[in-house]
Amino acid sequence: MKEILEQSNLRLTNGWRMALWAMVALGVAMFIAGLVSGAAQRTWQAFLINTTYWGGMAQAGVMLSVIWQITDARWGRPFKRLSEGYASFLPVSLVMFILLYFGAGHLYEWVHHPMHVKEAYLNMPFFVIRNTLGLAVLIWLTMVYVRNSLAPDMAAARKLVAGFGGTFGDRLLNGYGDHKVEVDRLELKARKLAPALGVLYAVVMSLVAFDFVMSLDQLWFSTLFGVFFFIGNLYTALALMLIIVTFTRNRPVISEFMSINRFNDLAKLTFAIAMLYTYMAFSQFLVIWYSNLPEEAPFLVERAIADTPWRPLFWILVVLLFVLPFLTLATRTICRIPKLAAGIAFVLMIGQWWAHYLLIVPSVQGSHGEPHFVFGLHEILLTAGFGAGFFLCFFWFMGKVPLLPISDKRLSKTWHGH
Repeated sequence: MKEILEQSNLRLTNGWRMALWAMVALGVAMFIAGLVSGAAQRTWQAFLINTTYWGGMAQAGVMLSVIWQITDARWGRPFKRLSEGYASFLPVSLVMFILLYFGAGHLYEWVHHPMHVKEAYLNMPFFVIRNTLGLAVLIWLTMVYVRNSLAPDMAAARKLVAGFGGTFGDRLLNGYGDHKVEVDRLELKARKLAPALGVLYAVVMSLVAFDFVMSLDQLWFSTLFGVFFFIGNLYTALALMLIIVTFTRNRPVISEFMSINRFNDLAKLTFAIAMLYTYMAFSQFLVIWYSNLPEEAPFLVERAIADTPWRPLFWILVVLLFVLPFLTLATRTICRIPKLAAGIAFVLMIGQWWAHYLLIVPSVQGSHGEPHFVFGLHEILLTAGFGAGFFLCFFWFMGKVPLLPISDKRLSKTWHGH
């Protein structure tokens, strides 16, 4: 176990850290400049895309750990701590969601021109209360789950390396009792927390989808949209996980746990989620097309059928998010070549960002003018700032904790790569 701790130095170099902070600064500067230069709508639009993308992915990343906990999956245990590292961005994402309230007037038509039939639900006081409360409870329970998972590992690490984790470890182990007793107690607690967190994730992220994205077009509604949205977040989180694992598993001791067969399983799970995401998208598409209702059809027509700037992007996303994983991650050969699988995963992450763009931008423009494709410094710098902030949080967390869940009874080395 001491060898694992010696390999748990997943930290950024000073050069990378400075570069990421520079990107955060550029993102903040672009946000401020956009608001004061008369491009407030475009700035808030880009801000919404990145808040739902990075914030949704951060929450979904922890759900991978929850899935492995609920299913008692041994193969996923080596990736458990990496998935829990996504939680480090959640407090930042909560702040970003709260900031969106101040830009609601530039994004949501119902703020100034509400529909009478939906006014009881789509009004700012209720919007702020339900989303702030829902996100706060979800993030709080997520942090409780991560702390519950991490405490026994930190205690075990400190028996081998004095002072491991520094002041972060001190706070984490405050009130921690006898190690053997705590391991059993916290494992029992995890078995109760994981299902509750899974249900809460589905409910709150569906609420986020309905309120922050679907209500951009106050005429349109879809009961499938919440599921489609949080499955998409899982899709993005898994794609990023493939990239992180590719560059983590090369460490001598770690490779005995993150074997090529387990990497193959992770890639296959990504493929499965990609197919589920496609199924949800097609189910929503089919119902809207078949029913041809005036409340629903325009959402589909302006993105996929009519002669608008969004039609080419729609079909590009079909290729990126369905055809590409279907032709690549379905094959055993590609799933066992980590760098190739990571390259595909990177394309999938880009595709998911554009999927958020396609969900948000046409609806915003539908309420504020003629549709037109817009992509430039606002979108690039804000995306870079959000991404840099995510990785600064992630590597800060991973630099203070054991890379593997060393106290987990289901963690085991592989035999002949299995």
